[in-house]
Amino acid sequence: MEQSAKRFINKHIIVTGAAAGIGKGVAHRFADEGGRVIIADRNQEQGEAVAKGITDAGGTAVFVPVDVVSLDSINELVKRAVDAFGPIDVAVSNAGISESQSSALDNTIEEWDRVYNINTRGSFFFCKACAQNMMDNGVNGSIVTLGSIVARSAKNMSGAYASSKAAIIMFTKTLAKCLAPMGIRVNCVAPGIVATEIYTGVEQEMMMEKNSFADWLVEQSIASGQLLIPRCGTAADIASAIAFLASDEASYITSQNLSVDGGIDWCW
Repeated sequence: MEQSAKRFINKHIIVTGAAAGIGKGVAHRFADEGGRVIIADRNQEQGEAVAKGITDAGGTAVFVPVDVVSLDSINELVKRAVDAFGPIDVAVSNAGISESQSSALDNTIEEWDRVYNINTRGSFFFCKACAQNMMDNGVNGSIVTLGSIVARSAKNMSGAYASSKAAIIMFTKTLAKCLAPMGIRVNCVAPGIVATEIYTGVEQEMMMEKNSFADWLVEQSIASGQLLIPRCGTAADIASAIAFLASDEASYITSQNLSVDGGIDWCW
């Protein structure tokens, strides 16, 4: 982007789940706009590679390992992030997983707990810790969570994932109400079909080729007239929406759930 369009110069941004997929795209977008980015992920090798890619391109990024299920790990993440870049300006709660394409009745207790621990509990821990740092330092910051279009469209598959994302959307709204008096905005972005590693389990269960499920979903949605923009979404599409909501351009926007989904309307 042109220098004049850079909205996050010297701003401190933390992105969880930033080692791959949407999180990686988000981290690069903030760095491209002048932000100092913490790459937070449990995959050290991939996370360090993302940070290196940003610094090699002239940006500023540091990898910090985190297990979002652990409150101690979240607190350590925030401490190390603040030591590196000072008070937090923007927090993006992106870390998430999905189960395989099992129906809600087929979900095991272990699988349900694993999805909820990372998606919902992890987002709660992370957002709360970042909000506390913003309040402690008088920062009128921005928090962006990641929901999903499946949170609004019930299906027999992905019961744990869909309901965990619905929980995140409502948590976003309640957190926005709590933090509004402190000048902190909280919004959610709900991606549509984006080709990421989150579909790996589904592909294995359906015996599909790797990285083919998203394209298959797009084909089905186009054929049934449910996808208005006939293509798969990209990490850059989601990153653009997140960067907008985190910027001063969205200073009058909070407690919202923005769908970035090509206008899809799933009814099957």
